[in-house]
Amino acid sequence: MCFFRRKIKDKMKGQNEPVKAQVKTEAVVVTPKAEPTPVMTKIEEPIAPTVKALPKVEKVPEKPKAETSSGRYSGKYEIYPEAGGFKYRLKASNGEILIVSQAYASKAGAASGIETLKKNVEAGVFEFYTDKSNYTQFLLYNSNKARVIATGEFYESVARAQSASESVKKFYNNDKVLNLDAISPEDMREELVELKPIEPANNGKFEFDELSGEILFRLKASNGEVLFESNTYSSKASALQSLEVIKKAIEAGNFRVMKDKVGRFQFKLYASNKSLLLSGETYPNEENCLSALDSVRRFYQDAKIVE
Repeated sequence: MCFFRRKIKDKMKGQNEPVKAQVKTEAVVVTPKAEPTPVMTKIEEPIAPTVKALPKVEKVPEKPKAETSSGRYSGKYEIYPEAGGFKYRLKASNGEILIVSQAYASKAGAASGIETLKKNVEAGVFEFYTDKSNYTQFLLYNSNKARVIATGEFYESVARAQSASESVKKFYNNDKVLNLDAISPEDMREELVELKPIEPANNGKFEFDELSGEILFRLKASNGEVLFESNTYSSKASALQSLEVIKKAIEAGNFRVMKDKVGRFQFKLYASNKSLLLSGETYPNEENCLSALDSVRRFYQDAKIVE
């Protein structure tokens, strides 16, 4: 009996051992479940620095954008033959013509004119002139307003002319100069004028006026039509001196007719050294423009000075 009990005890001991093994097995199972917890904690740790780094990544593209913005103002100059001389024109990056120069005797003269333009865009004076048809253009003078450096196109509003002058300031400072052998007929702007004999009239007048402390004058026909308006001058004495220079240029017939990009026609008068003295009003067709030019020749010589 005792032996039998021992066997039972032995068996019971044997039965207890597997139970302990099962407990140990369960402990082993629990242990791997607990292991991912520190792994998850480690995964969460790098998230914080990644979020902090995001603003730095966003700031990096901003620098190239600024460089692109400044680089897009890549205008160019073109030198080409027209109307018996050479001109330059300034173009924006989209091909829009911003300035067409006066005529120079040579390509070298036109190239020198580009450098003069650059200096005066920085130091000169932009003014805006609206003609009797309400078309406005900008005029760029040198710093003391003694000379017109360049004139812009005609625009249907002052705001658009002002916007064009701002575009000149953006695109003028570039070194890209192309020499063209010719331009298309559609791009031709200016032509020489063949003048015919004309009978003078004695009932025109030069009307002097003061504007913002400066002096200007207008040539008017007998019917009161304004044929041209001068630039402004610091004193009446300098205005009278300029009037004599203009009379000599009219007598010499230094006129040219110019068409702008919207199809308006305008006559221009040049001094003997090819510098621009004045521009006339704008007209819807060449015939009207030439008629006004002939009126200038008819009325200027004996026109009376009126204040």
